[in-house]
Amino acid sequence: MSRRSRKTRSTYRTANEPARSPAVTRYPVWDAHLRASHSLITLLFSGLFVSGHFGLGPGWLHLWLGYALLVVLLFRLGWGVIGSDSARFSQLMPSPRALIDYLPKLFSRQPSLWPGHNPVGALSTVILLTGLLLMSTTGLFVETWGEWRGPLADRIGGSTQLLMNDLHDLLRWPLLALVVLHLVAVFAYWIFKGEDRVRPIFRGGKVILKAEPELSFRGGARAWFLWIACAALVASLVFLGPVD
Repeated sequence: MSRRSRKTRSTYRTANEPARSPAVTRYPVWDAHLRASHSLITLLFSGLFVSGHFGLGPGWLHLWLGYALLVVLLFRLGWGVIGSDSARFSQLMPSPRALIDYLPKLFSRQPSLWPGHNPVGALSTVILLTGLLLMSTTGLFVETWGEWRGPLADRIGGSTQLLMNDLHDLLRWPLLALVVLHLVAVFAYWIFKGEDRVRPIFRGGKVILKAEPELSFRGGARAWFLWIACAALVASLVFLGPVD
């Protein structure tokens, strides 16, 4: 083969090779307590849907899964105020401008390398947490499980009990749709954008980014105090709420 032919092939191959992506590194984004609350919410909601919709398991199981979910949700809300930067609602809530600017990038195959939740994901997370909290709260007042009832059911009138029951039942479908949509989006980002946000939940909370996000992390005594306070609050509702 002539030098000219080799040079031509080399030039052709170089011109048609994809451009190398900029250097990226894994940086910590989600702390252990935030990741634990995320996983627990997923597991507990799945158990609640199966036990509530399909009637699998005893009635008390659905109640206690609901109490556990309420503890985790209260922790997540509290951690959104006093926790790590990536958990705070001040960081999570997207501005209208950020949301509008991100929408054109939503269907691009180019990785966004967003440090945490992108604006669309952040908005869906806030909506999902609000719906789950509303569902857990209404469950405290529901009285349709025969011998099993919400601990605060006797503290409201019959018409309000029916309203709480209807709202509790109605919320399951929008919440299920949001959960499924959330999962579809996560795996779509993994497959089409090459952004894996699943394994970081279980592997130290580190995400591939272009630059260090400069986040402040919190945990330790502050987090455990919040867990205990949330558990104590729910326990007081469960054991002190019913009317003798």
